[in-house]
Amino acid sequence: MPVTEILGLSIHYHAPRDAGERRGQRVLYVHGTGCNAGVWDAHMAAIVAAHTPVAIDLPGHGRSQRRGFRGMADYAEFVIGLADALGWRRFVLAGHSMGGGIAITAALYHPERIAGLVLVDTGARLRVAPDLLRVARAAAASGQAPATDRSWAFASSTPQAVVDRVQTLTAGVDPRVTYTDWIADDTFDAMTRVGEITAPTLALCGAEDRLTPVRYHRYLQERIPDCRLTIIEGAGHWSFHEQPAQFDRAVNAFLVGLPAGKGDQP
Repeated sequence: MPVTEILGLSIHYHAPRDAGERRGQRVLYVHGTGCNAGVWDAHMAAIVAAHTPVAIDLPGHGRSQRRGFRGMADYAEFVIGLADALGWRRFVLAGHSMGGGIAITAALYHPERIAGLVLVDTGARLRVAPDLLRVARAAAASGQAPATDRSWAFASSTPQAVVDRVQTLTAGVDPRVTYTDWIADDTFDAMTRVGEITAPTLALCGAEDRLTPVRYHRYLQERIPDCRLTIIEGAGHWSFHEQPAQFDRAVNAFLVGLPAGKGDQP
C-alpha cells in the first residue's frame, strides 16, 4: 500500500494502478465513518481499465496515523493534501457517507481543484441519532466495538454474505476514532451552502438507505446547480457493495460524460 506524508502524518492510500498516469478521469475516493480505503477496492477494480482511481485511508483509519478528527474541514485538508502529493491539479472527488460530507467540504473550500463530485449515500447535513452517539461513546470508553444492526445499513434483500464482507472490511478501526467520526457527522451542516457547488455532481443512493435516505439526495439534486440523481434499487447505505454492477455503471457513465476540460488534463 503506498504511503505519503501529509501535514506531518504518514497517510496510506490504495492505488490499483500508477496514480501518475492520465488514463480517463482521476478519481479520489473517501470512505465513511469507522471505515478505511479497502471498502473501495472492488469498485476501483471495476473502473481501473478506463480511469485512474485512488482511495485514501483518512487519519486514524486503516494504516494512517493519528486518531481521526471531529470536523469535516480537517479531513478535507488531508484529501487535498493527497491530491497534491500525487500531482493531481484537478480531479473527481467521490465520498461515501461521512466521506460525502468531506467531499462537499473540499468542493466548497477548494472549488478550483474539483472537476466533479460523486456523493454516495450521504447528505448536506448528517445528524446522528442520540442513541447511536451514546453507544459509540460507550464503545470508545470501553475499547469494544458495538454489535452491528444490519437493518440500519443494508437493504432487507441484501445477502448476509455481503453484510459479512463489509463488516470484515471495516473491522479493526479504533472505537475512539469511530466516535470522533460520528461527531464529525453530527456537526456537519452544509445545507445553506451546497448551492455554491459548481462542479458537475452525481448523487447516488440506495432506495432503502435508512441512515441517509433518498430525501437527502433529492435535496442535493435540487440545490446543487449541476447534479443528477441515481437511486439504486435493492440497496441500503452500502449501495456500492449491495448492487455493485448498478453502481459501477452509474459512476462510469458519469465519469465518461464529464464535459471536455473538466477532468485533470495537461
